[in-house]
Amino acid sequence: MTNDELRVDIAALTERLRQIRIEQGLTPDPPEREDFVDIPLSLALVERLQPFRAIAVKYASILAAGQVTRIDTGKLGEYVEAVRLLDHSVGFFCGVHALGAGAVLDTMKHITEMIDAGRTEEINVSDEMRKIRIYIEWMTKDDSLDHDLLDQYGKYDMDAKKEARRLLADPDALQAAIDAANKIIEEDDIDE
Repeated sequence: MTNDELRVDIAALTERLRQIRIEQGLTPDPPEREDFVDIPLSLALVERLQPFRAIAVKYASILAAGQVTRIDTGKLGEYVEAVRLLDHSVGFFCGVHALGAGAVLDTMKHITEMIDAGRTEEINVSDEMRKIRIYIEWMTKDDSLDHDLLDQYGKYDMDAKKEARRLLADPDALQAAIDAANKIIEEDDIDE
């Protein structure tokens, strides 16, 4: 297929999606989603993803040993929620954490589905392990998160770090912030 043929197909598919939205009583184009999860909540969610990072490292080591294992990703709901919220972070590097964690979750689901379907021989364990290793790097807490603390004047917003620590120390406040963010996401989904 040539590039021109691909462009025609993409244009046709785009128009088809617009028509489906119109038939459903929606606007032809979905509204732009703005990032709204603030830095303090984002940093707290990154912190809450650290146990999942340890799970991902262990999973990668199992794959590195040449083994595949089934993971019940249904038991990882708190991490799925953190990824969902971080997808809406105003911080770029906090969003990278979501990208890495989400990719690890997707890989785990894919491998589990292959195992459940009895297709383990089709799993390229080495490739899957390498991908997970890259995704784990995206989830590494390092100086890059400090870039998300820069305000528009180029100064570090140390209050954001304090607020993140406060949220982590107060489970009720953290849950309230998570609930508020989830409500915005749900409203966006309804509006779409």
